[in-house]
Amino acid sequence: MVSVNMITYKHEAYIAQAIEGVLMQKTNFDYDLIIADDCSTDKTEEIVSNIIATHPQGHNIKYFRHEKNIGMQANALFAFSQCEGKYMAFCEGDDYWTDPYKLQRQVDFLEKNPSFSMSFHRIDIRYELKNDAFAYRQPKKSTLRFTDLLYTHMIATCSLVIRKEFAPVPYPNWIMGLVMGDIPIELLLVSKGPAHYFNESMAVYRRHSGGITQNIEQHKRGRKASLTMYIQLRKELGVKYFLPLSLMVWKTYLGYLKDYLNLNRKKVITAKLQ
Repeated sequence: MVSVNMITYKHEAYIAQAIEGVLMQKTNFDYDLIIADDCSTDKTEEIVSNIIATHPQGHNIKYFRHEKNIGMQANALFAFSQCEGKYMAFCEGDDYWTDPYKLQRQVDFLEKNPSFSMSFHRIDIRYELKNDAFAYRQPKKSTLRFTDLLYTHMIATCSLVIRKEFAPVPYPNWIMGLVMGDIPIELLLVSKGPAHYFNESMAVYRRHSGGITQNIEQHKRGRKASLTMYIQLRKELGVKYFLPLSLMVWKTYLGYLKDYLNLNRKKVITAKLQ
């Protein structure tokens, strides 16, 4: 019924907790856990292998380790291709689930509401960095549509369960070069059906120094990726979403202008101080 997609890279400090959160799920349906290890050089493989051998639910795990590092998006696509369930859930190797009925509740909703493309829920954030103020915006309603998720990123990947038949096949090549792969997939999904939000925390998103969104260079790459995403989505989704996607294209260009003006302002201030 459900395939849980878990990508990992050098998560030896976190992977056991991530796996335990999946294997503790209480469901009236079968599920499997797909772990795609992008050639970790730490003890991630050893930890996973031990859990498979000793945990009562270890037989539900399908573990793959690449012989060389192929990158996050390629690894995510590989894991995606191994998921055979009607639904797909996500938990990266440094996050973890906290509610043993998470999968049951989300799948029950999607089974009863076949027009919905996905469901997600509130999460807690575990901050492991000083002065980190990151937070996901909390939806004010339970049903969200395309423009709701286009204008505001609200979904933590570890909270997401999707209807796999609504997922894009083949996987769009343009996503492979982006710093983030979750947002375009979510937007493609919600263009086919709304998303349901559970206003209850059932997972923890971990913020740590090894994360992919923790430096200025990643921020710059994120802005560039966002522009590519909006332009490509506008091509794929056509007239129906042309105007809101065009708005986001111009908003991103304005972001570039703001960065440019701020950079030059800093240069002027530095010159005056000298």
